[in-house]
Amino acid sequence: MYTDFDPVKLSLEENQFVLDHVGEPPVVAMGVPRPVQVTEAAVRPVLEGIYELLEREKHEGLKWVGVEAVKSAIRTYLEQSAKWEKNKSRRGAPRFPSMYSFDGRGKAHWRGIGSDSEFVRTYFDATGNRVPFAISLLPAREAAWKPEWITKESVEALPKITQSLVVNDDLHRIECFCGHTEVFREDSRSSYNAARARMSKHLRKSTDRIDDHRELHTNEFGS
Repeated sequence: MYTDFDPVKLSLEENQFVLDHVGEPPVVAMGVPRPVQVTEAAVRPVLEGIYELLEREKHEGLKWVGVEAVKSAIRTYLEQSAKWEKNKSRRGAPRFPSMYSFDGRGKAHWRGIGSDSEFVRTYFDATGNRVPFAISLLPAREAAWKPEWITKESVEALPKITQSLVVNDDLHRIECFCGHTEVFREDSRSSYNAARARMSKHLRKSTDRIDDHRELHTNEFGS
């Protein structure tokens, strides 16, 4: 089940596409013309995941945060991105403020304590508190279902290759356990998202260690 939504994992154009079509049947949403910057591998899992939640809400009474919460998360990300783009030309303004920490005088410190690393995850509210862009789609009191044999201990014992991709910030690349890598440009979210889309294709199409690749794809992309 699709349990979390993070607009940072999508480009600005992909976020706008999801904002325009979230809640529609995926076959309808994916049938409309898409801008060249919108990759199917990035937006389809989101649209399908949200639509599944809507269907389960309708037929099973599932409680979740709803489509409007997803739209609100996207609007917040687009608004913050527009603000960062506008401020980047101002003297002393960092391109991505959340990747810095700020002292009492407002001086920015790259990778300071508490700052985002690898890529943007948070933004600052009006009082200077960090707020994550990602939202949980299910209420905290309702944990996602898991088979009874899946325990905390069994998950922790899994080989690391099944947990997540490795983002090598120093070499600007995403690494798969099999050695396959996808390179992205530094400080470019669209390049990073494109690299993730290519990695998604690799995980789905690999003919080596198929089960491991598919499980990693599920962990990273939700399907």
